[in-house]
Amino acid sequence: MAKGKKRAVTLIALCVLMAAAIGLYVFLPEGESDDDKDGAADAETIEVMKVASDQISSVRISGEGREDISLVREGDEWKLSDLPKAPLDKEAVEGMFTNLDPVKAVQRLDVTELSEYGLDDPQMIVTIGMSDGAEYELKFGQTVPAAGGMYGMCGGEKDIYTFEEALFSSFDVEKNTLIQKEELAGIDPDHLTSISVCQDGKETFLAEVVSDDKKVDAYTNWVISKPYKKPLAGSSTEDWSTMQGYFTNVTFGDLVEYGCKDLGKYGLDQPSSYVDVKYFEVKDGYEVPEETESPDSGAKAGGSQNKANTVPDEYKDAKHYRLLFGKKMADGDYYVCLDGSDQVYTLAAQNVEQMLGVDAYTYMDHCVYSTLATDITGYDVTIGKKKISVSHTTEQDEGGNQKNVWTLNGTRVPDSKEEEFLTPYSKQYLLEFTSAAKDSVKPDSKEPIMTIVFHEEKRDVTVRYLPYDGTNFYRVDKDGMDYFLVDKRSVDDVAAAFGSLLEIDLHEE
Repeated sequence: MAKGKKRAVTLIALCVLMAAAIGLYVFLPEGESDDDKDGAADAETIEVMKVASDQISSVRISGEGREDISLVREGDEWKLSDLPKAPLDKEAVEGMFTNLDPVKAVQRLDVTELSEYGLDDPQMIVTIGMSDGAEYELKFGQTVPAAGGMYGMCGGEKDIYTFEEALFSSFDVEKNTLIQKEELAGIDPDHLTSISVCQDGKETFLAEVVSDDKKVDAYTNWVISKPYKKPLAGSSTEDWSTMQGYFTNVTFGDLVEYGCKDLGKYGLDQPSSYVDVKYFEVKDGYEVPEETESPDSGAKAGGSQNKANTVPDEYKDAKHYRLLFGKKMADGDYYVCLDGSDQVYTLAAQNVEQMLGVDAYTYMDHCVYSTLATDITGYDVTIGKKKISVSHTTEQDEGGNQKNVWTLNGTRVPDSKEEEFLTPYSKQYLLEFTSAAKDSVKPDSKEPIMTIVFHEEKRDVTVRYLPYDGTNFYRVDKDGMDYFLVDKRSVDDVAAAFGSLLEIDLHEE
């Protein structure tokens, strides 16, 4: 680089440094210098006063442009003077006192002109009353340039201090943040009994725990009753647990208004969307038994089980909440409130959309029939003119262990052929619904290509596979529930596999 250019760069750098120094001098209030700030960084903090937090009996926070907050202690609780019935969050209130014992300052300034520090008209005044009648006052003015913190004073003193930001921030609160929020968190998913979702005045989802004689799937007492006329089984995957969490761990955002007298301004006077959740808590005196699983249990991993049908009714304390959804805010969140409450909160858009977006197809059990062969007493298959009848029992072998006994069209299946014999059933076990059927599709025939009747201990389940588009799908009718489709090629493979059972040599080798 040429010498002339080097000199020019150096001159520019010196000018920048000089401008910064002049700016710092101009904007520092009178009485504070660079040396003061450097000294303050290295010096020990100054103890201004000590306020014993457990002896505080009242607190008043005021200031230009802020809502006054007046708190009084009543026994072990805190109350708002203007809202004495509002339940306060004790931790939030007493969290304001963490920097009072002692109150420390970074430095003391030898000045008298309050206006330069914003202390002729403080932005916040904190008045603290003590149980012995003593009173303390803190005033906060402007923010300290560059170093941060706040200029402030203590009542009765003329000195100006620089306080750390934490002291100011601990009292820089809104009244609503001190009021205890209603809670919907911590509901035990195992104790849920019903989840209902209503949108635009229409129930779009209803899941309920039913008795054993009304369940759809052998492994769960959860059924989805709406919006379809025929109930669907609740999912057997972790999706079901995730969905339950939308309703058992609801955390409200900000408290917008306590004691709201006009819910209409938030769209909550006649809301068209809401959720209803029913659950129970276990009363004292009942001990939930430890879960045990028998060796032969066919319970599926992640199954949608709960304890609603195992806890005796006399030990259930029935609970219920209805959450109302109001207007959408500018930031995308929603106004919400509990039915019967006058407290209005915000709720994150994601939470609202998860709750209102729950749909039957996503959270139903997508397996066409998911009970293990060893958990039923048999099944009958009809494929055209082919008839296949299978029965299942158990007996003890020579070692005293239980073993499965199968018959095919009345003939016992040899142990050596059991694996081959069970293959077709295993194939049908994997069949899943793939999408919703459209009534606008008109098949060429209404005759099922395959019908399977599963014989459970207390009921039969009939599944018919019906023609649909002739190319990609069959329509499934499961005990009259015929809303969904299944892959045609997969069903054809299952039908061929069942047909091959008639070719098995059932004679002992």
